[in-house]
Formats: sequence, C-alpha cells, structure tokens
Amino acid sequence: MIEAHREFNEGVVDVDIFGVKPGGAIEDELIAPLRPEIPALEPGEDYLLEVVVRTLGLGHHLTQGTADSNQLWLDVEVRDELGNLVGRSGGLGEGNRVDPWSHFINVYMLDRDGARIDRRNAEDIFVPLYDHQIPPGAGDVVHYGLEVPASAAAALTVEATLRYRKFDTTYLRHIYGPETANELPILDLARDSVTFQVGGGAAAPDADAESSAASVREPAKPLWQRWNDYGIGLLRKGGTGRGELRQAIEAFARVEELGRPDGPLNLARVYLAQGTVRDDAIAALERAAAFDPPAPSWSVAWFSGLVNLQNGAIDDAISNFRSILDADSEEMRRRGFDFSRDVRLHNELGLALFERAKRERGPARADARAERLHEARDSFDRALVIDPENVTAHYNLGLIHAQLGDADSAVRHRELHARYKPDDNARDRAIAIARRADPAADHAAEAIVIYDLHRPERFEGSRAAVAGGGG
Repeated sequence: MIEAHREFNEGVVDVDIFGVKPGGAIEDELIAPLRPEIPALEPGEDYLLEVVVRTLGLGHHLTQGTADSNQLWLDVEVRDELGNLVGRSGGLGEGNRVDPWSHFINVYMLDRDGARIDRRNAEDIFVPLYDHQIPPGAGDVVHYGLEVPASAAAALTVEATLRYRKFDTTYLRHIYGPETANELPILDLARDSVTFQVGGGAAAPDADAESSAASVREPAKPLWQRWNDYGIGLLRKGGTGRGELRQAIEAFARVEELGRPDGPLNLARVYLAQGTVRDDAIAALERAAAFDPPAPSWSVAWFSGLVNLQNGAIDDAISNFRSILDADSEEMRRRGFDFSRDVRLHNELGLALFERAKRERGPARADARAERLHEARDSFDRALVIDPENVTAHYNLGLIHAQLGDADSAVRHRELHARYKPDDNARDRAIAIARRADPAADHAAEAIVIYDLHRPERFEGSRAAVAGGGG
C-alpha cells in the first residue's frame, strides 16, 4: 500500500532552492538562480534562502481533502562539510511530532471560539487562521533565515525536503491517547540540495551540487520556468508593501526576456494587485497577446477585462468577459475547459453589466437601462446555479431587483446575503484568540514569514522516510 501511494505521488510537486539574499531581509538583493553558478557565503553573515514549492501533476489544491489533519511540511537542514547540523526547520521531536515552527502546507482552521479544528469536527469549521495550500500549477515561496557560523571555513550544504504523512500527531492523540507516538509512514515527495562554499571569492560552478540536484529533480526545469514559479509564489503572497510584488515584477521581466508570454501576462497580474493598471497592465497584456505563440486567449481576455473594468472601459470589459464564455477551441475541448462553470467570470460580467446600466441615464435611456439590468441579473443568476451561497451575486441581485421593481426578490436576496456573508466581528474575535493561544501559528499567519533555521528550541530529530518520492 505504501509503495502504491509513493508511485501515485511521484512527480506531483517540485522543490527548488532558487536563490539567496545576502543581508537576510526580504528587500535585499536576490542572487538567483542557484546553479550552475553558486555564490560563496561569508562567515558570520546573515542570508535569506528562497525555497520554491511548485505543484505539478495534480488538479486540486495541495493538500485538499482533510487539510486540517493531513501533514505536509518542509524539512530544511543545513550541515557543514563534516556533516554537523548547523540549522534546521521541520525536524521531529517527542513522539515524532513535527516542530510547530515549521512551514506547513495546510489550512489552520478555527471554530467560532478560536480553537483549531483538529479532530475531524468539520461541523465546527468557521474561519481559517491561515491557508498555505497551493493551487494546481502554482508556486509558493518560503523564506528561511540562515546565519553562517563565524567559525565556518569550508562549505555548507542546504537540503530541503517536502514531507507528507496522513495524520498529524495531535489528531492521533485524540484517538489513541496523549502519550501516543506518531508511527505513520512519511513520504518524501520532493527534495533539493545546494552546497555553498564559505569564505573567499565567488564560487565556481559546482558540478557535485549540480549532479546531486539532478538526481532528485529530473528533468531539470528550464530557466524561464524557475523564474516564473518564483514570481508566482511572490505574487500569491499579495500586496504586502515589503518588496514581494516588486521582486515578482523583476522575476516576470526575466521570464519575458527569456521569450515566454507567461512573463508579460503575469506582469499584468502584478500590476492589477498593485492597482497600477492604466498603462503598465495594458502594455503587458498587449505584449502577451503579440507573442509567437501568444499567451492563452482566455487568460488575456480575463485580465484585460479586469483592467478595463478598473479603468472604466466598461464596454470593453463586457466584450472581454463575453468572449471567454463564447470561446470554443480544440485546445479548450482537449483540456476540458468549460468557463461557463466559472463563478468569478459570471460575477465580473454581472458587475460590468450593472455598471453599464448605471450609465444609461434619463427617461430616453430607460429601455436600454432595463435591458442591461436584466442582463446583469441573468449573469448573477448563473453564478448562483453553481454556488447558491455566493455573497457577491446575492448582494448585487438585491440591488438589481429593487431597481427593476421586484420588491419580493430584492428582499429575498438581501436576506440570503445577510445569511451567507462573513461575520467580520466574529471572525476577528476567533482569529485574535487563536493567535494569542499559539505563537507558532501566529507567526505562520503573518503576511510575510521568515522561518529561523537557528531557533534555540528547534526540533532536531530526524526520521528516515519509509518511501521516497521524486523532486
């Protein structure tokens, strides 16, 4: 059974020790990609290691399913040339419990009183403290703080392993008792390692490090893909204002320089996240569409629609969104794409049509206004067929039906919106309780997290995986 699980999970995820930042801060200059050139590290200096985790052969979020009790974490070790442990994040402690200060790819879900959902009590799910799952085909960037020992003289090897087991220790102890050791199998899903010289000038290309990395990551990703994965990981962290989006722009600019339409397409996504959509985003989308081969037409249309909607070009936005719903190509059929099932698309089209209706002013435009309102209503109704609890659709339908004179429908949608919309006060209370109760989870819930490889209380225990995966 274990071997079958190992084979099933082969190649579903990739780990890449992508770069390093001398100085150890998010805003510091990035040296990347690591390999074939590997910089030398200086004794006594601080660095930030940039580790990219990217989903590959799966069609759902990693981990999905029982994400509250699945245990998927990064285990990062730093050792000197003699094999002595210099730094660690992700080690095992008493009862094979994973260090709670590790980076977990999971959802830390809470009930209404701020207690973690940790015993399959799905009926109590209320709000996540954080969600570190990775969507299909996306990347995540995990930051690690590295202090090179002042006594270091030769080399440091960093190894990052993505490890998985079915249930965490907390869950097992609910079942078998508080002294239970977690003996469930651990699968190593992906691994990467880099050896840095310490001291002296810039290191020469490291053939041993290259061959070591190749042994766990075959075939090697092309350079554009490594930059793109890094940029996607930064973009997904959002507009934190601390350099993440700026460095995502730099990453996607490299992708464009390497001849890929993903570069300008993703640059447009960054500009949307920043709110700088008027000129930069439009120019990036035009470049993406002009590539040979071009970026996917539906992606260009989607982001063009968002840009046009923000810029007030409502008719263009409506045309963009409708072109996606009307699209039918051999590639879409081959890949099983059906954008009529995309709630976000119906909502954005509904918002654009509703905004267009507002511009039809005066008695002479009453018929045109009513026509746009009916179109917006139909778009939001289609969203509710897919997601009956969608708050955006219910909110706008409450407004639209009121303007169309259907008071009963307006009241019904207002009531449904009030029923399904998040209770922000209750959410904030639960999150505040959880953050006070669990310092490690509080740290992991920050907008930008740096995991300390030298935390004094770190777990240093290791347990060999019973089945290895690829990288």
